[in-house]
Amino acid sequence: MESPTEEKKFICTDCFKLKKCKDSAVSWVFFFIALIAVVAIRAVNAVLDINPLLAKIFWYIGVAGFFIFFIYKYRYDSMLQKEVKNVKLVDKLLAKDKLSDHDYEILGTILCKLSSKKDKINYFFIFFFSGLALLLAIYVDFIK
Repeated sequence: MESPTEEKKFICTDCFKLKKCKDSAVSWVFFFIALIAVVAIRAVNAVLDINPLLAKIFWYIGVAGFFIFFIYKYRYDSMLQKEVKNVKLVDKLLAKDKLSDHDYEILGTILCKLSSKKDKINYFFIFFFSGLALLLAIYVDFIK
């Protein structure tokens, strides 16, 4: 059985304990930072010939936004990976050992993370704005 201090090491803010997967307010802030970065970095080429200063501003916003977002994602994922390793969750699953309530919380968090709507929206933004940037670049470079 786990001690109360061991249970508090990993605080679940977005797992099934909340009855459904809910994202923290902080995760939404970083999500919007990522969306702004996606749009900004892809807008660089669109405005480069029109306004080089604006293109530089977009580039800095995009790169800084990605930097901030991926630091957040790395820290979150590292925390989750560390907890999976600490409780030997993979070993327990492969050996079909009995799982503790804490193990189930970790699995719930992982499954909520995999079903995140924010990730799907982020992928859509990356896909859509990358395609738009590509079409604009082809138009400006080859058609116009």
